[in-house]
Amino acid sequence: MQKVMISDSKSLLEGRTRIEDEIRKKISDYLASKHILKWGVIARIVVKSGSGRWLYPVFDREIPDLPESPSTSQDKDLNPSKDMIRIARHNWKIMQQGIRFGLSVRIPKETLLANGILFFYIFVFLSLLYGVYRKTAKEARRIEIRNQEAMEAVNKSLETARNRLKEIALREKDYRQEISRLRDDLHLATDRVRETEEEALSEMEQLEKKLRENASVKEDLEFEVLHLKEELERLESVRKIPAKKQQKQVQVTLKRFRTLYKNIVIQERAVEGFLNLGTDLQLRAEELIHNMDVDSTKLTVKRKIFSRKGSIPTFECEFGYRGRIYWRPGPGSKTEILVIGTKNSQTKDLAHIEKL
Repeated sequence: MQKVMISDSKSLLEGRTRIEDEIRKKISDYLASKHILKWGVIARIVVKSGSGRWLYPVFDREIPDLPESPSTSQDKDLNPSKDMIRIARHNWKIMQQGIRFGLSVRIPKETLLANGILFFYIFVFLSLLYGVYRKTAKEARRIEIRNQEAMEAVNKSLETARNRLKEIALREKDYRQEISRLRDDLHLATDRVRETEEEALSEMEQLEKKLRENASVKEDLEFEVLHLKEELERLESVRKIPAKKQQKQVQVTLKRFRTLYKNIVIQERAVEGFLNLGTDLQLRAEELIHNMDVDSTKLTVKRKIFSRKGSIPTFECEFGYRGRIYWRPGPGSKTEILVIGTKNSQTKDLAHIEKL
């Protein structure tokens, strides 16, 4: 813009055009060629001489006592030479002083360009959020598949061990029945078959030896079944959120609550209960926490709970039909949130409050 603002210096020095008219024409042509101005951008251009005189826009008090430019004058019969000299002297003086150029651009609200920029940033934010969501969901799915495969393998081993245990129990029963039968036969045939006594005793010893071996195998299998049950419980616990990760989530959420709600003192147990809620209940719980931070005296209290004689009373409020928040007046006119839970955890939550 500064390069093209005074391009016809010859016409200015000859006095055929006032420098104010030349600047106004160049700026008007330049602004007309910029399509971005049609989208709602407002450009404010200020041009001054080195002495501070306004050259664009020109106000009545800034207009010098000069004739119009000969090129724009409607009086064709006058001799413009004298006027051209005055105009040329005026133009030369301003060009010697130098020209200062100022530009400010403003994008008003609710214009096409402003809305476009807003939608662009919203799109970028949603794209980043969606990418993080897909990555997290993919990792969670991979861990779930791995844990499911491990659980299936453990269940298969457990079922095999149980089948073997059943087979050994049946064999043990058969052996006991056989020993009992042989003992009965031995008792009845003692007088008739003395010569077979050693053979029968030998067979009984072998059966008793097998019985002891089966008892040992049974103990080993019972130990293996117990080990597989413990492994199954461990794998099932892996599917839950790891303790360190859950503790990190608790600390992050606790920090966020303390930053947002200056009139609230929230216990770590309450944050853990908040994180165990579903998404819908979390939104309703945080709405109630916000109202509590603004003015806790306007809350709808379901009931008042006295844990021990002489202690500060605890109040119960509902959210989302099933949600429960237990709170009490805290230090410094703040509100202290003790527990957040649901109707299913109500017994455990009240037991916790009783211990406070």
